[in-house]
Amino acid sequence: MESPETPITIQTPSSLTAEENADRVAHSQCSEGFYKKEIELGINSEPSKSAQERARMLEVLKRFEEESTENEETVGVDEDEDGLSQRFANLDLELVSADTLWSMLTPKEREKFLQAVNDPSSEVAQQLLSSDELRKNLREPWWKVSNLPNDPTLPRNQVEAEPTMMDIPNSMLKPIPNRPLLVYNIVSISVCYAFTIRHLGVASFSRKLCDLSDLEEALSLVSRLVPFLMDRKSMLVHTNLTGVITDLWSRFDKNTITPGLMSTLLRDAAYLMSPSSIIEEEDKVQSSGSGRVELTLHPHRRPLLVLSDLFELISLGLEKRWVPQQSKHVSHKLVFYAAHVATMPAPLLRSVATELEQRGEEYHREAKTRDADAQSDKEHGPRKLVEELWQ
Repeated sequence: MESPETPITIQTPSSLTAEENADRVAHSQCSEGFYKKEIELGINSEPSKSAQERARMLEVLKRFEEESTENEETVGVDEDEDGLSQRFANLDLELVSADTLWSMLTPKEREKFLQAVNDPSSEVAQQLLSSDELRKNLREPWWKVSNLPNDPTLPRNQVEAEPTMMDIPNSMLKPIPNRPLLVYNIVSISVCYAFTIRHLGVASFSRKLCDLSDLEEALSLVSRLVPFLMDRKSMLVHTNLTGVITDLWSRFDKNTITPGLMSTLLRDAAYLMSPSSIIEEEDKVQSSGSGRVELTLHPHRRPLLVLSDLFELISLGLEKRWVPQQSKHVSHKLVFYAAHVATMPAPLLRSVATELEQRGEEYHREAKTRDADAQSDKEHGPRKLVEELWQ
């Protein structure tokens, strides 16, 4: 099994299945927003590490300018006679800093550049994402890296990227009748979790695998996307998948989520919510001396690992003091949700996972239709415009 510490091998499109290729595109799209922000921050606040990096940035900017110029010539518009190439012609890359490069762009050029970077299919975004530094730091999610079979009896210590299972007091693992059904709250948490992991390009929230800045960004995203988890007094109970998707979509930054990306996130959540097909044997569940149950072999281990990873995130934040002590209740909430998952009927989890998979497929078809329409407009747009003008 490939260690998560080693750079991920980038397969060529011809060696990937259609599903794998779509997943990688969505993963790049999801992570691109984060890396775009990092590039923008780097340009504004820090000098490049070397003249080679500044040259690469300049090359990307020049290519962007050339594409913009071609587009403007197509429609007969020339808004800026003082082109970027002329302004950058006499620059000494040994001396100029990244913030100087950025300051030399007009506001419109900056906006166009960031829009191009935000489109994962654009040549600018592909060139930036193909850099060795980004490729080295971008990790596949743990549920993709580990590619674990359903058999939960396999040694877990061999899966370095996988989160560490939390402990739940034995007293909380007894079914409680007539309690609120929180399965769709857990769906919302799972979709949020999948997005955050993919957006940051990390395998999990393990302190061994993440930078502190990644973990702080993760907490910010979780706080915004699932505020009911962070709010001590929240009484929100999601009752259906449509409500979950509508609520989450409204909380994402504008233009962050596309049907293709939502399809990937829902499929992620379907896998993470689905129970193992292996039936746990009661004599394999061992209690520790503290009255806590070892959950490694639990058939609901996947959603439990999601909550465990979030528990690790909050615990580390409390330890390092970038999570305020008054937020300790979030840890307690996560243990409560985990106990709810552990005692939830497996058929209920399985039916929700199926619903997530089906809805993900609907968004996948919508994404394919949009891509086909966009390609058609790109190929026949000028002809259609001429025809409309002559009508």
